[in-house]
Amino acid sequence: MPLSFLDIPSVIGTGNVLANAGASTTQSVGTLATPPSVSSGNIGLAVSSGFTFTQASLDNAQFMQSFLKEIPLSVLGMKGSERLLPRAVSYTLLIESVELRTNNTIVHRFNNDPLDPNYSEFQDILYLLIEAGLTVENAQTKVPIGPVLDKSILTKSIDSWGAATVENLAKGIFTLDKVGAPNSGQYQLSQNITSQRVCVNKDRAQELLGNKLSSDSYCKDSPHFPKSDVNYSKAIKSFSLAYPNAKNMELVIGIRSPANVFDFLGAVLNAQYLGDGSKEVMIKPSKSVFDSYNERYKSPHPLFKVYKNQAINDPAATVSYKGVTYAISDSDDSYSKDVMEFMSTLVTICKIPGAIPPSPAVIVR
Repeated sequence: MPLSFLDIPSVIGTGNVLANAGASTTQSVGTLATPPSVSSGNIGLAVSSGFTFTQASLDNAQFMQSFLKEIPLSVLGMKGSERLLPRAVSYTLLIESVELRTNNTIVHRFNNDPLDPNYSEFQDILYLLIEAGLTVENAQTKVPIGPVLDKSILTKSIDSWGAATVENLAKGIFTLDKVGAPNSGQYQLSQNITSQRVCVNKDRAQELLGNKLSSDSYCKDSPHFPKSDVNYSKAIKSFSLAYPNAKNMELVIGIRSPANVFDFLGAVLNAQYLGDGSKEVMIKPSKSVFDSYNERYKSPHPLFKVYKNQAINDPAATVSYKGVTYAISDSDDSYSKDVMEFMSTLVTICKIPGAIPPSPAVIVR
């Protein structure tokens, strides 16, 4: 960043508008016998207006904090502005790694790095999880506030709770639950907290992977879906052979920061131009239980394809850097345009409140 906006939090300016109109005439009439008479007229109009404005600028510190932080899990379910963008595209961009753990021990870690010699293993597990309905689910948890209270103590303490506690109880933020035996007369004040977690469809995951995943990896909402028309037998066999005795494995998904997503796209381009191009990242045929039908699901297509010093028809974007011209096509079979739109949305999400100070309205005087 060539300029730090921390030094220029706002731009203040003034302006003036001045309009002036005038008319003047002079007339002299006379003869040899009479002295000349002089008449004159003058009309003038002046208008002056001034205004001031303040234009806020981006605060780099606030922006970079969100740009370098791990993307919230809730964004993992975001599909961008493209309605038919397959989850394989957004998940490939956002997911950094997939870990399988048993008894708090890492069984294996699959890294989403196209330059990794074992990158195909990550793609296999990702597509299996996508077919198993990998998604983000809201989880409700209750956190106790204070100790368990007897009914007699509770009755006396209600008056001292204050308006805020009573209001939170009315809104459902706090709950008062009866605990212990039915006749114990004990109550617990708790706070309801909503969090996100990554999970898979129980029915489809057991269908594909048997009992290799733990029950904690399953979504609470796991309806039955018809089988996919994509054949995953090869990936399932490879997975089963690699972990023949593994059971009840916990699923841990690592999420990138927005900055890491840009870095990943750089690795994608390096893989494209590396050697014979066989390492180019392809989005394979897949169809999540959550995805709508798309003709592009039937065959592999490049995730992000850039043409280097090539004349292409109908380029969507072109840039020159150090004498080299790079372009992405507006009409090829890659997901390049979709990725660009997705990245634009991702950067917009990073503009958290406070990153841009509020601008006052323009004052016209």
